[in-house]
Amino acid sequence: MPPEAGRTAADAGPAARAAPGNRFDLLRLMAALAVFAAHGDFLYRLHLPVPFPGHSLGSLAVYVFFFISGYLVCQSWARQPAWRAFWVKRLARIFPGLVVAVVFSVAVVGWTATTLPSARYWSAPGTWANLFNNAVGLATVQTLPGVFEANPFARTVNGSLWTIRYELAMYGMLAALAWSARRRRWAYPAAAAVLMVLWGCARLGRWDAALEAGGSWWAEVFRWQDFCGFGVPFFLGSTLAAYAVRARAWMAAVAVLAALGAAHGSSGDAVRQVAVWALVAFGTFYLAFAGRQGARHGAGRGRVDLSYGVYIYAFPLQQAVTELCLRRGWPFPVCLALALVLVLAMAWLSWHAVERPGIRAGQRWLAISKKIADGA
Repeated sequence: MPPEAGRTAADAGPAARAAPGNRFDLLRLMAALAVFAAHGDFLYRLHLPVPFPGHSLGSLAVYVFFFISGYLVCQSWARQPAWRAFWVKRLARIFPGLVVAVVFSVAVVGWTATTLPSARYWSAPGTWANLFNNAVGLATVQTLPGVFEANPFARTVNGSLWTIRYELAMYGMLAALAWSARRRRWAYPAAAAVLMVLWGCARLGRWDAALEAGGSWWAEVFRWQDFCGFGVPFFLGSTLAAYAVRARAWMAAVAVLAALGAAHGSSGDAVRQVAVWALVAFGTFYLAFAGRQGARHGAGRGRVDLSYGVYIYAFPLQQAVTELCLRRGWPFPVCLALALVLVLAMAWLSWHAVERPGIRAGQRWLAISKKIADGA
């Protein structure tokens, strides 16, 4: 996450001081590219190997995103523990890139790929439902009229955005927990433990099936196992940040043992799920910090973070390239390479033209607000 305005790390307690140089940007990019590769299961019908039963490469990558987010967002709150500043920074990081990606999906990808006449496409309620539903982070409307209807994974335009609503929910939980618990750091591991228990209860009690059977609109935006499954690594990351934990060799050993446990546990076993969480938390943390304890970390002028751009542009561009390659008869390697080049190019543009300016706009707004408040 970007450096915060108006408060230094030295003022902010142990969580903020535990920010030496790290490889989080690299790990997030690797996770985003793993999601790109995992789309092959749906978009190209590749039947990719699964790292662990019940856990695809894509699901593991999303867990990595949530773990890193929990770590960095906890530090952000510690640097500036105020609701307005917290939400300005979070929204400035998420929504500029998201809104532009959604507009691109509807106005560029969808409009050029639709089989409908332009007037019918733009007058169709589904076009505008997709735009507004995804732009606000709900992502329950995944189709556009006449778009990708002949693709192997038909009609879905951007199937990755649904996790963003859970990310926003985690931000709200962390802020509420940090504000109510004040400096009680045990609240973060307690939240992770409660979410673990709830995940098990939801699985055994089939809570998600009950929601779907009830036909409630709530079932479209919320699944207990997703909420808890993402929340556990998020709050494990927050725990490591709050306690200023440093990378140690035993973490690598725990990650290896967790990987072995996840690989050899019985399918659907809760023990496997706990092992996967442990692998993601300790493995990611160790890889991020091992050998980097003396360096500084920040969002300096030369920093480039392509991970979010890769994540939000991969699915629609892969679908568009698939449609083009099927029409032209181009082989699969050409399709994959072209999609990757386009995704990386759009991620680069997104960071430089949208995401970083959005982050800086949020920082400027907070700085101006602070000056006005101090003057008053």
